[in-house]
Amino acid sequence: MRARRTVRFLLLHGRMELVKRALVVDDDDPIRHMLSKVIERNDFTVETARDGAEAIDAIARENGTSYDVILLDLMMPRVDGYSVLEYMQEHHPELLPRTIVASAVPRVDILARFPELTCRVHTKPFDMSQLLDDVRSCAA
Repeated sequence: MRARRTVRFLLLHGRMELVKRALVVDDDDPIRHMLSKVIERNDFTVETARDGAEAIDAIARENGTSYDVILLDLMMPRVDGYSVLEYMQEHHPELLPRTIVASAVPRVDILARFPELTCRVHTKPFDMSQLLDDVRSCAA
C-alpha cells in the first residue's frame, strides 16, 4: 500500500497556495541554519533536526507523508544519517526519491553502503544553485 502524501495549502493574498515542506537535518548549527534560510527563501516551510534521532522522530510524527524534500547530513552524533536512510528504507521508502544527502562523505562510499539508493547526493562543499535545483525538483 502506498502512503498518501499530505498536501497543505495556505491562503495568501486571497488565493490558495501550495505549501511545500522541507526537513533539514544537520548537526552543524551554521550549516543547518544557512540551509533552512535559503530553502525558506524559496517558498518552503522548513523544519530542522540536529541529528538522526530528531529526524526519525519528525518523520515518524508526520508518518512520512508531509515532507516534500529532506536534506540529510550523514555524519552526526547519537544517530547518524545512515540510520535515517535505513529507517526510511524500512518504514517510508517513498521518501527516498525526495531525499538529498548533503555530506562530506564521497558519493561512491554512500553507494557502497546503499547500492540501490534512489536519493540525490551532494558532496560538501556543495554548489548551492545545483542544490536548490534538486530541492525544487524533489518537491515538484
